[in-house]
Amino acid sequence: MGFFGSEPINPAKTTVTYLWTGLRTPGIFIVEVQGDAPNYSYGFTLVRDPNFVGGLKINSMGWTGPLGQGTTPYTVKGSFPGQFQEQIVVSGSNGDFLIKVQEVPHDQVDNFIKSQVENGVPA
Repeated sequence: MGFFGSEPINPAKTTVTYLWTGLRTPGIFIVEVQGDAPNYSYGFTLVRDPNFVGGLKINSMGWTGPLGQGTTPYTVKGSFPGQFQEQIVVSGSNGDFLIKVQEVPHDQVDNFIKSQVENGVPA
């Protein structure tokens, strides 16, 4: 049986994109995390930390167990509404990392989403 907990992340391969949705409305953060989880891990998900004050903190979580030798690469993606921040905190079992946020202006959001679909990137 596995245990649900924090998974290690690779901050160099972690991206955050903010989609502006218009005036006086919160936009959406799209967070993509990559890492190397211990064997045998599965069920990866991103969870907003409800107790974090001072911005947005996302925790990379998953199920691990039984433990085996080595690691398995994983990628997980999630979206979170919120007010724009220049950086957010992404947390894994190997620490907390400040990740710079890339902005997509509201008039370019449709093109951004279309390009993601054309490139086979799951929404």
